[in-house]
Amino acid sequence: MIAEERRKIILEKIKSNNSVSVQELSKEFGITEVTIRRDLDLLDQQGLVKRSHGGAIIVNQNVGVESEFEIRRDRKMAAKERIGKKAAAMVSPGDCIGIDIGTTTYEMSKYVKKTDNITVVTASIPVINELIGAKNINVICTGGELSRKDKSLVGHNAIRTIHEYILDKVFVGVAGISFDCGLTLYNMNDTLVKRELIKRAREVIVLADSSKIGLTKHAFFCELKEIDTLITDAGISDKDKQQLEAFGIEVLVVEGSRNE
Repeated sequence: MIAEERRKIILEKIKSNNSVSVQELSKEFGITEVTIRRDLDLLDQQGLVKRSHGGAIIVNQNVGVESEFEIRRDRKMAAKERIGKKAAAMVSPGDCIGIDIGTTTYEMSKYVKKTDNITVVTASIPVINELIGAKNINVICTGGELSRKDKSLVGHNAIRTIHEYILDKVFVGVAGISFDCGLTLYNMNDTLVKRELIKRAREVIVLADSSKIGLTKHAFFCELKEIDTLITDAGISDKDKQQLEAFGIEVLVVEGSRNE
């Protein structure tokens, strides 16, 4: 196992258990405690964990704090890839679709390149970069003010461009899915673009790994009743799935381990 893969597993263990010890990780991976300490030190330097005596603990993020795109992209990577692949399979030739900003919707863009004769409207710079070489796809870049943290375009120019299109489907990313508060984000700037995408779409499809379910962030942008489909991973509980279906949402669960 390469070091990067090992650190990803360690990070997921810390997220699940809130803390880990150097000794237990050393035994589990069959490597020296010195190597484990280096791994934890690196995760600490990236702001993902906080080193403690004999191990590390999870960094508590406030409801309004957002990490950088690259950091968020590495979380739940296997689940996001499966969700993205499932979402891309829902796109048909001739569709005009919206692909929202976010790390899971970005994964979708990798797979949707195989679909011929589609139009993609997006404010996501990573999605634009991914599709730039796909000659079979007409890419509409919204324009707007640059959000460096999200690698996206926001503001009135972005909204104005989206308003010019009728979308067959829109694929939306979220920071939190709450049964009381609906879909939420970290900041208000992004909500305006998302609301316009949803407003112009015939079908609203949310892409979210199961860790987002039950979370509430500061900025509301959509009621649950506005969602047609949620694509998520096997970590979703039966109770949460039933509650979402009670809102009229079709819940599609991609295959994979509950512990990814």
